[in-house]
Amino acid sequence: MKAYDFCFGCGFSCGVTQALRAANLQFASLPFDWTATPSVLKAARVVASGFGGWLERGDLELVDVRHSGINKRIYFNRRTGFGFVHDFSLFMTEDEAFAFESDKYARRIARLDKSLRAAKSVLVVSAECPILPRMTDASLAESKRIFEAKYPGTAFDILYFYPEDGRTSASVVSDAEGVTVVACEYRKWLGGAIHHEIDNSQMVDFLKANAMAADPRSEEEKAKYAADWKKQDAARWKGRNFFETFVNRTAFRRYRRLEKFLMKRGLVPPERPLWFVTKDEPR
Repeated sequence: MKAYDFCFGCGFSCGVTQALRAANLQFASLPFDWTATPSVLKAARVVASGFGGWLERGDLELVDVRHSGINKRIYFNRRTGFGFVHDFSLFMTEDEAFAFESDKYARRIARLDKSLRAAKSVLVVSAECPILPRMTDASLAESKRIFEAKYPGTAFDILYFYPEDGRTSASVVSDAEGVTVVACEYRKWLGGAIHHEIDNSQMVDFLKANAMAADPRSEEEKAKYAADWKKQDAARWKGRNFFETFVNRTAFRRYRRLEKFLMKRGLVPPERPLWFVTKDEPR
């Protein structure tokens, strides 16, 4: 088991950050947690650019309005190739949502940069999107070089999961020069159809067995994080008054439970894939 000063995920889906949190390797929200991320290489380039164009309104294309399950406006960034799936609440106007998300991502970007500057050893975890080509060893090695060029003096390890049906546990396929490739089963929980929700249980087991990181936050920082999260959660269900906010939150959560119940029984179709890059795009 290797100890790291800091760990973070960069897609392809929110299943990666969920795995890191379950393995006690991530302790705060970061920029790539809930985005549709085309590849770790593109994430490295975005970090190297200082997140240039990350939320420039002129670069964002509205590709969907999703009432089912998440109640969000779905945006694709034409410049960076990232998709914003869990942001831009329908309970806000477009202007309010952009202001809210801009503030949120500014905090997360600053938090990531501060953590990377303070760390001497960093683990970057990524998972392959099943409908895209597998990343090459050269692309993974290039991702590592880009991170280390941006943060000299910090050693980065890249951990890259890819799906292989029928596996009962995750296993290392290759491990060289700080880049580890791991095969695992992460079929979607709905009958094998792959989109943004994956079964990350094998990832969690592998991370728990092979990596560790201490929570760097003080008790005061933990309390502030919890309080900030509570404020942000309340803002997601924005209403004109307390009663309307309460109704928004309660109705959504009850609807979501009903939707999951029906989806598991095949009574409503699963959401369509949310991946915006093409299959033949260079990886």
